[in-house]
Amino acid sequence: MLQRVLAFIVAVLGGYVFAVLAYSQLNLSNLTDMGVTVDLADRFGTFTHDVVSMTSMYLPIMTVALLVAFLLAALVLRWVPHLRTLGYVLAGATGMFAVILFFKVGMGTHPIAVTRTLVGLVSQGLAGAVAGLVYVWVSQRLSSDAAP
Repeated sequence: MLQRVLAFIVAVLGGYVFAVLAYSQLNLSNLTDMGVTVDLADRFGTFTHDVVSMTSMYLPIMTVALLVAFLLAALVLRWVPHLRTLGYVLAGATGMFAVILFFKVGMGTHPIAVTRTLVGLVSQGLAGAVAGLVYVWVSQRLSSDAAP
């Protein structure tokens, strides 16, 4: 059980870092489209600022979305365990799409600005998919390390 919790935490953090990286770079892309020069130091500084500043709101949102998605995936995967990797990848992506659509349709807002565009929406779905992949990889590594 502890191994699953640890794998989930690592997966959420991996997905979060991917989501924020996409968010930061897509926002900076908008600046470069307007003719603003953005160098590597600006890109890294923006990314590190966003990783820290978004933890209070976006990290909990992602955590809940992925928790619900992974719990539902675990229930389904009891019947098709051979599809474990695909199941968690799809669950992560679906969980992220679902939470973004919940905020858009249910509350009339976007959890993060880049989801107003198709590229931004897809990037956040990919972040959920990355979280699913990380979850499978870490949980497999932890269970094989625990085996006698």
